Amino acid sequence: MFPFGNPAILQSVYDCVMRRRLVKASALLVACLAIAGTGAYVYVRRSLPDIDGQLPVRGPSSSIDIVRDADAVPHIFAATVPDALFGLGFVHAQDRLWQMEFQRRIGHGRLSEIFGAATVDQDRFLRTVGFGRAARTAWEQMPEWAKTRVNAYVAGINAFIETHQGAKLPPEFTLLRFAPEPWSGVDVVVWVKMMAWDLSANYSFELFRDDLVRAVGVEQMQQLMPAAAEDGLSIVRPTNTFTTKDTKDTKAMKDFPSVSSVSSVVESSPAGDSAALFSALSGGVPAVRDFLLGGARLESLGSNNWVVDGTLTATGQPLLANDPHLGTKLPSTWYLAHLSAGDFDVIGGTLPGIPAIAIGRNRFIAWGVTNVSADVEDLYRERLDATGRFAAFREAQEPLTIVHETVRVKDGQAVTFDVRITRHGPLVSDALNASNADRAERLGSPTPAPIAPLALRWTALDADDTTLSAFLQVNEARNWNDFTEALRGFVVPSQNFVYGDVAGHIGYYAPGRIPMRARGDGSLPVDGWSGEAEWTGWIPFEELPHLYDPPEHFIVTANNRPTARGYLYTLGVDWPEPFRAARITELLRGRTMLTPDDFARIQGDTVSLQAKALLPLLVQHARPESAAGKQALDMLQGWDADVSAASPAAAIFEAWFLQLTEAITGDELGPVATEAYSGRFSFVTRFLMSTLGADTSPWCDDVRSARAETCADAVTAALQRGVDDLAERLGDDMPSWRWDAVHRAIFPHQGLDTIAPLRWLLSRSVPNGGDWSTVNVGSVSTGQPYDQRSVAGHRTIIDLSPANDSRFIIDLGQSGHPLSPHYDDFLEDWQKVRHRKMRMERAEIENGAKGRLRLTPQ
Repeated sequence: MFPFGNPAILQSVYDCVMRRRLVKASALLVACLAIAGTGAYVYVRRSLPDIDGQLPVRGPSSSIDIVRDADAVPHIFAATVPDALFGLGFVHAQDRLWQMEFQRRIGHGRLSEIFGAATVDQDRFLRTVGFGRAARTAWEQMPEWAKTRVNAYVAGINAFIETHQGAKLPPEFTLLRFAPEPWSGVDVVVWVKMMAWDLSANYSFELFRDDLVRAVGVEQMQQLMPAAAEDGLSIVRPTNTFTTKDTKDTKAMKDFPSVSSVSSVVESSPAGDSAALFSALSGGVPAVRDFLLGGARLESLGSNNWVVDGTLTATGQPLLANDPHLGTKLPSTWYLAHLSAGDFDVIGGTLPGIPAIAIGRNRFIAWGVTNVSADVEDLYRERLDATGRFAAFREAQEPLTIVHETVRVKDGQAVTFDVRITRHGPLVSDALNASNADRAERLGSPTPAPIAPLALRWTALDADDTTLSAFLQVNEARNWNDFTEALRGFVVPSQNFVYGDVAGHIGYYAPGRIPMRARGDGSLPVDGWSGEAEWTGWIPFEELPHLYDPPEHFIVTANNRPTARGYLYTLGVDWPEPFRAARITELLRGRTMLTPDDFARIQGDTVSLQAKALLPLLVQHARPESAAGKQALDMLQGWDADVSAASPAAAIFEAWFLQLTEAITGDELGPVATEAYSGRFSFVTRFLMSTLGADTSPWCDDVRSARAETCADAVTAALQRGVDDLAERLGDDMPSWRWDAVHRAIFPHQGLDTIAPLRWLLSRSVPNGGDWSTVNVGSVSTGQPYDQRSVAGHRTIIDLSPANDSRFIIDLGQSGHPLSPHYDDFLEDWQKVRHRKMRMERAEIENGAKGRLRLTPQ
């Protein structure tokens, strides 16, 4: 019989033929993908910057040399300060143009032009607050000498854009199909405003306290949100507090406690304002969402700095250290650079888009900054008339300022709206209500109750903001007098500046416009119609917290309370627990012959004073019945409170801590408020210490059940849930658990992290140790445990001796280009708290240099 008459044989032959076809098709597909991939790779590589050779550009007055040292840090050598800033603008654009473009679009509320309808809510909020409007007025009032500096920097950015179009632009422009517009001075100022927003989150604390008052009453709100102890560790100690004089304003503040206006607030506002804020800003680009809500959701934005004088160092000259903590992103928030033009010789960490060294040194002085957490924002409830165009104030009707805004939307219709502005500021409630209504319509859900008219008063929205000018002056200061004179112009965000100089002096100043209030302390929203809660002026510069050559011979700041009991002004109320400051002080006190290596070890310290304080109370209440719970408790009882990467006990403690708020407060607060509360780690810790330190507490009883639960029940349940969670993630072998097996620092790409095929290429993560209370900070997200999304993105140690054994590093790399070898080449050293040398001498810079580019006037 003919063999192919057999069906089985026919099927076999068919399968064989089809396999060959599939193999050929697969091979063809692989070949096509390889060709496409190679083509894309070659195309994208064209946008890598040229770092060698000579390039004629428009703008500089003479040639500028840009030498990239062995660590890819650019050193800009110019004849004049404007030319040096031109060079900084050029290298910022070379390495970070997409980041800078993304940032200015945030500042101006122009995201929807490139991302489409998904970001309309974010643009609406940004336009309503008015960062762009504030930047324009600040630019108009900037002194001419400062404008000259900024314009030189902007010219450097534009010179790069002019000479790099199409395929020579960073790949994000190609993917999103647009080209950058020329830069202006306003674009620079708007990012200064956005950085101020990132470090000013009091508005969200006001809303949350207000929500808690409605949920559980004033007394219980104060238990949940207790203030930092007035006799706790402060930056300026009682023994060296500078003199102040009592004034009418300070007396007025003390006469009106913050809760005096609670009743009127409760009557005039619907419930859930903080939840409405989070809901309105939860969509859009995650990087923008995290930026707008970062300081409002978690206790993570912080920083450490300290300085010691020569009596405590091996060289006899001051040493200064700084590590600012900000939200994670890729590229890094920070960029290292050195500018040299005659006597102007300054090096340190810059913020791409801003023409100044934010943290660093020149030949004479060094400085570092941490956030003061000063209260410079207030929310005012407003009473509007029926037309919505007038607001009541002291029995009169004042017309609102109306600003018409149009948001252009890629592939969609433009969105127009009016921004209404009272004497206290823009009605941010308008943006939040509109976004929540639109969201409800999209999802087909009920429209939420609107927020009552709510205006934002914020120092950064004032017309005469000279913060950028102050930073430019700091860069050129030569001594304490120059330095403090420059800080007079510093407006917002108020920062703890530590200082050292080559003459051997050290100092501290907390500049900024911090309001004096006719009533209250700014902890809750107030009525805007009575005129009784107005700002009456600023704390005088001379009476802001400061120190100069203190008798302790060192100064430490870590966002802790700046002043001790007895200071006559209200700086703020939301100070974190001083665990980091206390640990740094503990490691410095009694030491002499300190070196940069000692400072590096302090920056890498992961001992948690919070764990040392809280764990004994937790152990006292824990009654585990499961074998795993008992094993976990045994491991914790022998733990040294070091939240090191390899520690299984650290993982257990952190998991336990994250479960405690739900276990104790979840029944009273509900899921939304509990989630909002659980990330405020200082308040949670104070609350737990007070609650668990008492004999009994009604907080521990679960009101949803019939029986009366004790604190032992709640603490034990939290332990079991934490252990179960870790077992699910890490397996049952508890001694093999590691904290860094679940705790990773996450660095999402700015703008494109949500595109899954690009995430593996553009975003990064790394296992890490530490927690929110350790010097080497390792804050976790509560919504995404145990992700770390706030880091010490820039570490610096500055030696003011002639040896200049100064060091610095940033978290990722200098370049924002994913094909650059310097995209993430710092990440491993950053994780291990290793630094790179801060080079200032030309010969050392040239040794092993990776690039030498000369910009010549066209």
